[in-house]
Amino acid sequence: MENQVTEGEGVDQYGLNARPDFKDMIQIMDLPPKYVPDTGKHRNSGRLVVVGDVHGMKESLVELLDKIGFKEKHDHLILAGDIISKGPDSVGVVDLAMKLDATVVRGNHEDRIILAYADMMAEHIDLDAPGPSEPTDKEQDTLEEESFSHGDYKDRKLVKALGKKRIEWLKKCPVILRVGKVGHMGEVVVVHAGLAPGVKLEKQNPVMVMNMRTIKHGVPSDEREGHAWRKAWNDYQKKLPKHDRSTVIYGHDSKRGLQMEKYSMGLDTSCLKGGKLSAIVIEGGHSEHKHTLVQVGCKDGRQK
Repeated sequence: MENQVTEGEGVDQYGLNARPDFKDMIQIMDLPPKYVPDTGKHRNSGRLVVVGDVHGMKESLVELLDKIGFKEKHDHLILAGDIISKGPDSVGVVDLAMKLDATVVRGNHEDRIILAYADMMAEHIDLDAPGPSEPTDKEQDTLEEESFSHGDYKDRKLVKALGKKRIEWLKKCPVILRVGKVGHMGEVVVVHAGLAPGVKLEKQNPVMVMNMRTIKHGVPSDEREGHAWRKAWNDYQKKLPKHDRSTVIYGHDSKRGLQMEKYSMGLDTSCLKGGKLSAIVIEGGHSEHKHTLVQVGCKDGRQK
């Protein structure tokens, strides 16, 4: 898996160079094997529940987990990034994730908040001081969907609301979660936005893993114009031996909505904007794993 397939033809050298050094960021985390559902007559009953972008919609997340019949002692929750920002209760979502010992991957909005937090720490801003420390008429910057911007007024306000303990917890969330082998799904990987096909996980560019939507001229891009990365991903997987194939579960692309393909599952279904909150529930069987899509409707939770 050394080369990237681009737009259905040829290969590209993207990802073969040394990966840049990103400090204070976990590139890859392996899910503890105890959480991976097994098969067989005497299998444990635990399930994996992978949920798309929550964006502070705690009530919808609670409703979804209730619908699934989530059992805290047996099941394990994975959140595919952007659990915070824009919605009504980012603090509540983080607290619930911490309480349930969920595994969360870093999305572009977590990344924004972590970077805004770092800036505030560098500026010696007291997170416990009452009220925001910037003028309230400061306009939002133009990098709303970009990682590695330095944060606007809303970002810094959310930093204060979350506080140090929650943000330090978010900083430990990996960019890539390697779940492990899950039957016909092959190696299951959870990220926020996408993966470049044919590039080892260790060499994936974390900025693109949190932001990509397409592949343009062989290089991942956060723009919408271009070859959908998931199509290149699925084409690439089908060419590999079955035991080498991978399924990626992701969020990030609410405009395209639910995107279910053989080796990729896109779960951002616009809960924040009154759409649905979606989950893939993975469980073991007598001889094979199975996965089920579960959804709940959401009210528009965008903050005015």
